[in-house]
Amino acid sequence: MRPSRDDGGGGNPPSPGSGYDIFIRNLLEDTRAGTLAQFFKDHVGDAGRIIRPPRLALARGFAWITFDTLAAVREALKLSGSYYSGRLIYVHAANNVSGADETFADLHLPALCEETVTALVVPDPNGVYVDGTFGRGGHTRAILKALSPKGRLHAFDMDPEAIKVGKKLMEEDVRFTVHHAPFSSMIKVLKSVGVEAGSVAGVLLDVGISSPQFNDKSRGFRPEADGPLDLRFDTSKGMPASEFLSVVPHAELVRIIDEYGEESGGGAASRRIVDAICLARTRGDLPTRTKEFAELVARAKGKESSGQQMHPAKMTFQALRIYLNDEFGEMRRGMKAAFELVGEGGRIALITWKFSERKIVDEIFNMFEAVRSDEPLLEWYRRQPNAEKSLPKGPSLENDEVIRPSERELKMNSRSRQGLLHVLRKVNHPRLADLETRAYAMPEWADVVAPRPQTSAVPVVAAATENGGEKKRKRHEEQKDEKKEKTEKKEKKEKKEKKEKKRGKSGGVTSMLVASLLGGEATR
Repeated sequence: MRPSRDDGGGGNPPSPGSGYDIFIRNLLEDTRAGTLAQFFKDHVGDAGRIIRPPRLALARGFAWITFDTLAAVREALKLSGSYYSGRLIYVHAANNVSGADETFADLHLPALCEETVTALVVPDPNGVYVDGTFGRGGHTRAILKALSPKGRLHAFDMDPEAIKVGKKLMEEDVRFTVHHAPFSSMIKVLKSVGVEAGSVAGVLLDVGISSPQFNDKSRGFRPEADGPLDLRFDTSKGMPASEFLSVVPHAELVRIIDEYGEESGGGAASRRIVDAICLARTRGDLPTRTKEFAELVARAKGKESSGQQMHPAKMTFQALRIYLNDEFGEMRRGMKAAFELVGEGGRIALITWKFSERKIVDEIFNMFEAVRSDEPLLEWYRRQPNAEKSLPKGPSLENDEVIRPSERELKMNSRSRQGLLHVLRKVNHPRLADLETRAYAMPEWADVVAPRPQTSAVPVVAAATENGGEKKRKRHEEQKDEKKEKTEKKEKKEKKEKKEKKRGKSGGVTSMLVASLLGGEATR
């Protein structure tokens, strides 16, 4: 998920009384109330006036300013993402404003915003840029602040609510255009408005689901909330989750939940969840609302054993959402389109939120990865007498170190903790994949991967093992011979005893006959 708003949704409660508050973040500790008030007063102009001195909480970089009109708040919010005293600041409508006007309900703090702008836009503020995931425009506004008057920004989104916000921003800034289309179509869409492939300076993709979408009960993304079980980014296309669950085959649904829901248990948990769904639809009482469906999943899973503090149906909701919106396929296509769209030296910034998304970043990067100068395979290749002197150059990618949210950002927006910023740069270097193809086709490579001859230590071990085995065999034979010999001796002894016994009986009969003949003398 793309976290955007802090847990408080606007800082501390606004001050009592009339007026409309704005909430300011990321201020320096030496910020002065009077200077800050003047900064906003100069920008707001005739739209309204400040009716209460700024309240500061600089230990956390916060401040609140109260205006007399909503129009003044609207003007003040345009400063979000601008620089004040050398630091990017973020401006939000406070709670009393959000309650008074739904226009401000989805204003948010975009994750890793300052780092994204620095890596993506600062190198070329005159360039053409793409925000592939507009959301509610948090990153977009920050990019516009950093662009020069010559710079241009195009944004994409599938969410009709996001497009409404984007069209309002188009009216405010002529440098900006929003497109209701998936970001994977950026090449075709931008070509239709005169932006050719290879001419773009940078592309941003903040993948996953945005907080405004997640918090919208009518979209069905949250298992804790009660709303229609929809789960689509673009509600004008495709099939809602409630309809999909009524027709999807058992085996296919098990695969979807197991693959995209990352359920533990070796597939057993996914199967039991799907068993419960199929039983419910057989009875004709398959839930069509989020809360009831979440309860069905929770009953099927039983007690939570993973130790994670989350709703037991969360991963099932995630799996269905990813599948219905083809999020991973869209991400792969979008990254390839961004690679083609940016020119040499152009940059692709991706913000990822879970391991499965990072695997896709690695997968696409490996396809286009440039050969590094210290690549071990390159060193081996150059030593081969039959190797080509130079590898052909072409469009490829290099990457920077992954950027994590700063401690300062985490204090202001704890939900950004899971976000990672990946920055890829397009260069004109040989690709590692091409080097591998050439190296693996060389006869010399067969020697590299062939098994090595045994070292001197190996025969000794083998001989010792062999000798040990021979000794055991001989001992076994000896034991067999000993046993046989004992048996033979025993048999001989038994035969001898039988003979002696028989002989003894025969002698007794003879004595009795002799005694009879002698008239009993033998018995005296």
